[in-house]
Amino acid sequence: MSRLPVILIAMCASAVAASAADFTAKDVTHSLFQAKAGRPIDFSGKNLAGLDLAGIDFKGARLTNADLLGADLSDGIFKGSDLSGARLDRTTLTRADFSGATLEKATILRPSIYSTFTVADTNWTEAPKFTGAKMAGAKLFGRFDFADFKGADLKGAEFVSLDPKGDTTALARAGLFSGDFDDANLEGADFSSSRLGFATFTNANAKGASFVGADLTRADFSGADVTGADFTGANLDEVKFSGAKGFDTVKGLDQASNTDRMVR
Repeated sequence: MSRLPVILIAMCASAVAASAADFTAKDVTHSLFQAKAGRPIDFSGKNLAGLDLAGIDFKGARLTNADLLGADLSDGIFKGSDLSGARLDRTTLTRADFSGATLEKATILRPSIYSTFTVADTNWTEAPKFTGAKMAGAKLFGRFDFADFKGADLKGAEFVSLDPKGDTTALARAGLFSGDFDDANLEGADFSSSRLGFATFTNANAKGASFVGADLTRADFSGADVTGADFTGANLDEVKFSGAKGFDTVKGLDQASNTDRMVR
């Protein structure tokens, strides 16, 4: 077989890959620059997969059901943007700011955020911000250590396990070490098997939330509403429940570990 057909096939494959996205990064930047005040740019349903969109200001933009698979969104600004139903799987989210954004039913699976692999070496300033974001029904998996979810609406959100068969090894669990969930709405959220050591849930609404099998070492639920929350199999070593509401209704304490070291 001559090399020409092989070369043509390779060129065709490259062309298909290059044309997969509906826009180039330059097109996106130009559209945002040309947007008129009071008329947010609309990328709803568009394919923006794999684009280098680092540092771009998407403030107030509409990205509902947009496909951002593998896109570089590092240092991006998404304040007040609508990303409902958007696919942000395998995106780079280093220092991305989603404060006040709408991410209802969006998926953020296996994002790349940190320049280091271990929590001990993690630079907390690289973490993305989801302060006050609307994330009801969203699905997240990956390392979100030190991420700011303060005041976010995570009702019914799932911090899903990597392995549907229930693999609870460190790499198969959502990493939320030292995450900030203060004042967040976590009603019915699923944190099963997540790593939540040193996370804060001060005054959060955690009614009916699932922390089954989660590592909550030194987490702080002070003033939180934990009515009906499930802690079956969770590690509650030095977890603070000072002033927590509905503590007498929580489930699974008899099957949780280190309950004798809880702080109430």
